[in-house]
Amino acid sequence: SEFQTDLAALDRLDDDALWSIARSRQTEQDLVRYTVLLEKNAAGALTLAERAELKTLRTEADRFMLRKAQAAAILRWRGHLLPPSGQF
Repeated sequence: SEFQTDLAALDRLDDDALWSIARSRQTEQDLVRYTVLLEKNAAGALTLAERAELKTLRTEADRFMLRKAQAAAILRWRGHLLPPSGQF
């Protein structure tokens, strides 16, 4: 898949680029919207459009975290010491 290709390409990036990915954060706007949709979903009040949006946001969040984790793993493999995950 395109995402697997993207993950595989991370090992060709320099350390600065990997650090940038490893330290990146999702936007506050995405996090707030995701939370709102999760709450509406728990209440059984999602529209079809909101359900599709939630699915998209969940997929994007999963991919975001996988990119961060892969970047961190490559940095560790290259001999870098990483802070505990809560400090990223």
